[in-house]
Amino acid sequence: MSGESAEAAMARLRAEFGGRWSIAYSGGDRWWAFRGPMTSETFNKVSDVQAGTAEELADRLREIEAR
Repeated sequence: MSGESAEAAMARLRAEFGGRWSIAYSGGDRWWAFRGPMTSETFNKVSDVQAGTAEELADRLREIEAR
């Protein structure tokens, strides 16, 4: 996804993970995902993730969801 704009990356992440994770970008090369609202099924699971790139964030979220 090299060369992808932040807006395009945000749209891609929201399309894949929206509804399960809220995605945020700081503009300072940090990406975050927050799970919520927490339910009894997700209470003891990872609730926030950060990464240096959109692709790294996507990879981490896929890994977390595969558990």
